[in-house]
Amino acid sequence: MTNIHKMNDKKTSMDTMRPTRIFSMLMLLLLSSSLFAQSYFNPLLMNQLGLSHSRDVALSGANTSDYSTAMNTFSNPANQAGFVGLNLSGSFGAIATNENRSFPAIDQFGDVVTNNIYVVSKGLQNTFSGGATWGKGQLAISLASVPFLTPTFTFKEEIRGSLYSPNINRDPLIGYHHLNQSGVIQATGASVGTAFGSWSVGLGMRMLHGIGLENEYGISVLDSADVSALAAASNLLKTENWELDNTPLIINMGVIKDFGLHWRISASYQTAYSIESIRQGANPLYDPTLDLPSLEWLSDSLGTTVNIPARLELGLRMKPSNSLPTAVYLSLAYQDWTQYEVSYDDSLLEVDSPFDYPMQEAFTLSGGIEHWVNENVPFRAGFSWAESPLDSELSQAVLSGGSGWKSGPLQFDVAVQLSSVGYRYYDIFVPVEMSPNTYENVRESKTNYSISVSYSL
Repeated sequence: MTNIHKMNDKKTSMDTMRPTRIFSMLMLLLLSSSLFAQSYFNPLLMNQLGLSHSRDVALSGANTSDYSTAMNTFSNPANQAGFVGLNLSGSFGAIATNENRSFPAIDQFGDVVTNNIYVVSKGLQNTFSGGATWGKGQLAISLASVPFLTPTFTFKEEIRGSLYSPNINRDPLIGYHHLNQSGVIQATGASVGTAFGSWSVGLGMRMLHGIGLENEYGISVLDSADVSALAAASNLLKTENWELDNTPLIINMGVIKDFGLHWRISASYQTAYSIESIRQGANPLYDPTLDLPSLEWLSDSLGTTVNIPARLELGLRMKPSNSLPTAVYLSLAYQDWTQYEVSYDDSLLEVDSPFDYPMQEAFTLSGGIEHWVNENVPFRAGFSWAESPLDSELSQAVLSGGSGWKSGPLQFDVAVQLSSVGYRYYDIFVPVEMSPNTYENVRESKTNYSISVSYSL
């Protein structure tokens, strides 16, 4: 909730502060081992969902060398080799996002007293995935459809004014600022794995396709007599169902080597791919004066091509000699984000030059442990540490945990994953009487809930 005093306070306090290096941008699409925040920038790099099955979520995606269901065979298609029978699986996920934006309150001595939160945005995204694996020991085949990328972001800010005659409300509602980006880019494909001796190899292919991709950008004016705290003097609404202009194909290759009963190492490679889309809003641009990426909400459609770099991942599984099954998983993934590119096929607003933001190489380290309390109930916990392709200061930790229940061929699994990030960015809706060169604090947290069920024959 905001009021007209927010505008004046922000002008005073922000101008007093020296702008520091911006804590902005999300760690998106780093790897399937983590769930990252900073959702406002999802249309720029796209946020990779990656983890579909609850077991993988609980282990933070570290189990690339071990089979869970058909849905994790895309991480390393070799992990299904050795599977015998038929496995059917499905998962439901809910990603809850909580973001607050604040500006510092400065006293007369120039010190920051506190951060005034002026808007809290909450969002919820549901995801569904499913798959099947059939195998006869040395050869196994998997089919699956999983949510892969998302541009989802929700923002709604109430704008409040001041007391004025004849209004007796001291905090009247004068309008709204709102953003809504929704939809999922789904990955549907197949993988095959085979084993010979202590070696396993696999190959997988996925096609990406969009489901319900929408953009909405709006300014609602309820009181035209008091618009100084609004970003426009009249109603403004931009909506579009944006669509993929190609069908990206992603190829995954994997290999696994067993060293006796206790040790296993793995390696997998995901090819680079390009996403071509036609968008009306949320187009990525780079303003060198701000030293950070930005999103431009255009009224006309713009063809955009995003090139995502290849990914290499190494994995390790260790099984100690315990009476009850226990496994420890580690993985290390690498992406050369200096190869990331955004280009445009339109000269609209003279943005036909490549998006030029200095990206950097990034590693993600993930670990997880699975211990069966008894024959039917497992305990799982995971951790990820991911470097940002944007700045080393944006490295982020992700925690996860989960359990389940197994009864014969039927198994239920549950998991939760937590992440949080703070950064600085300018006001995404600048009031008409404010300068756009002021910055505010953004704190975003995400909670990923996952429930899975599988049946083996």
